[in-house]
Amino acid sequence: KWNMKILYTLFTIICLSQFSYAQYFTLTSNGFVSSKDKTDYIVIDKPNTKKNELYRIVLSALSSMYKDPKKVLSLAENESITINGYEQEALTVKQKMNYMQIGKSKIEYDLSYSITILFKDDKIRINRPSFEARKWNSSIGDYYYLVLNPTSKNKNSIYNKKNEVDYPDAVTGLENHFNKLIQEILDKSNKINNW
Repeated sequence: KWNMKILYTLFTIICLSQFSYAQYFTLTSNGFVSSKDKTDYIVIDKPNTKKNELYRIVLSALSSMYKDPKKVLSLAENESITINGYEQEALTVKQKMNYMQIGKSKIEYDLSYSITILFKDDKIRINRPSFEARKWNSSIGDYYYLVLNPTSKNKNSIYNKKNEVDYPDAVTGLENHFNKLIQEILDKSNKINNW
């Protein structure tokens, strides 16, 4: 019994630590906003650090995170870094594929995204992520998209015309994906030169 309690406690701690990252951005029908003050960016304070040093440290962290950083990162030296990322099957959403379907299928969308990071002395600004979620449909030989809001061309949207969430797991999945990514960037940056 005692050993099982220890194992259960360790398992719980491990599981919780997997999900313990900060909530930097929240998804709304207008895109991501800062969870703290609803702006379209967040600011991380790094006192007593020059902007060129912040740029160097974050660039080193990002270079270690991507297989081919030159393809993913757009740089304006000592000013900004834009991440143009792509991940296959990064977003899982339960949804009906047509009106006749009973129950829902798990659809795995590929995710293209862009995040810009700007630098000033003592501060890092991270602009809100923009994204595109798409899935290859071999029966029509084209992609279909999961968009934020319905359009005349695409009704497959996270938010409906009444501004209500149609796919809560898409909201959760996108928030988790980007908040975890930002946390990873900051954690790796902190390890470089031990900020």
